[in-house]
Amino acid sequence: MQPGATRAHALALAPGLVLLEADAAREQRAFEALALALLAYTPKVSFAQSHTLLLEVGSGLRLFGGVRALLAKVSATVASCGHAARIACAPTAWGAWTLAQARATRVSSRRWHVLKETTLARALDALPVGLAPFAAQHEQALTQIGCATLGDLRRLPRDGIVRRFGDGVLAWLAQARGEAPDPRVWFAAPPSFHASLELQARVESAEALLFAARRLVMQLAGWLAAQHGALSGFELRLEHELASRHAPRTSSLALAWAAPSRDPEHLLWLLREKLNQTELIAPVIGLALVADQVSEYAAPTDTLFPMPEASEASITQLFERIGARVGEQNVLQLFVEDDHRPEHAMSARTWRASARRAAPRKPREGRKGARAPSGEPPESTPAQSAFDLPEVPLPSQPRPAWLLEKPLKLAMRGDRPVYRRPLKTLTRTERIEAGWWDGEGVERDYYVAADDQGRMFWLYRERIGGQWYLQGLFG
Repeated sequence: MQPGATRAHALALAPGLVLLEADAAREQRAFEALALALLAYTPKVSFAQSHTLLLEVGSGLRLFGGVRALLAKVSATVASCGHAARIACAPTAWGAWTLAQARATRVSSRRWHVLKETTLARALDALPVGLAPFAAQHEQALTQIGCATLGDLRRLPRDGIVRRFGDGVLAWLAQARGEAPDPRVWFAAPPSFHASLELQARVESAEALLFAARRLVMQLAGWLAAQHGALSGFELRLEHELASRHAPRTSSLALAWAAPSRDPEHLLWLLREKLNQTELIAPVIGLALVADQVSEYAAPTDTLFPMPEASEASITQLFERIGARVGEQNVLQLFVEDDHRPEHAMSARTWRASARRAAPRKPREGRKGARAPSGEPPESTPAQSAFDLPEVPLPSQPRPAWLLEKPLKLAMRGDRPVYRRPLKTLTRTERIEAGWWDGEGVERDYYVAADDQGRMFWLYRERIGGQWYLQGLFG
């Protein structure tokens, strides 16, 4: 069956064929959604006759790796949006439009990738004149004068063409061949993003929604490119079929990530993981995507040597993907805190909380925590005077890498603390007094100690009470 066949002919060939009335408003919304997605490749997208979109891509060929790579990306985007496209490339807008019409109407099965105006002129001369946008209006006159191709039309006397067809034919030929300017009205992206999609059938599985949501995400990526922005989160709203009297009509899935991004593949990956963990309350018949957490996009630099920002961005995306898979609360990051107390000197927070880390806590006005300088111990203690300080190598690190989750209370043997064996101190006193501002104050004298087998430990003695505790172990 060929385009342009009658209704009776179509029903004769396919009696079970279902015919639908054309909905011009719905078709226009579909083309605007497709134009929004294609803004990811160029800010210059315009509408043309015969359901055609024109993209000016000359300035972005190097960015996307050449003509073939760019056309492949455009074709993949169009397919992701649920459309089939016939794509042609030419130096002029009307030239590309005509070559695309030749392939769409099967006049030619060739994929037209014309880059030079001289090649375009030869290609246009060989095409049927019926492809021109004015051909339907002057079809009978063109047939009577034996004009079969655009080359035949171009070779006719100019005065005769103007007298018979008007000035528009010559102007169109000049614009198609690149001999005259062709100003266009470019499609303008809306100031805010809100895209919706009516599903063709009810969807009962959350995983199956990803195929339809891909169209909305591709539109979002194009809109962000047009706005020179990036996104740190969006909301996917689900419209449900009323399965019961108490089922809500709508629900929503909120996604957020640490580093702003506009990469559609990354956003789809996060959405896929979110949908895999979601159970629908009722079948879904419609989707809507709302994005309001938009920030300025910092484009990556094409430098000879990789910048630190690039590695940080990749690590952030890795954290986001792991968090989407196992849960954000299970992805922790360690941080050093501004606190002398060993049990508070390090904290583990979720990677998202660490991205917006608050300022470190500051003690209130009053007595400040202090560490006694090495070689200048504070007031001597009875236990310290009873210990020897042998000449043995001390640990290279001032703190052990292994801290006990809870300090271990040590027994005493004579004047020495015991951990399996009696311990002997190797350093002078290091005093830590801190924590009065949060109600967890400590007053401790710390030592590096060792047993008779050379194993080293980090322990402290309470200034009040004199009890010894084991805090950590050296490797």
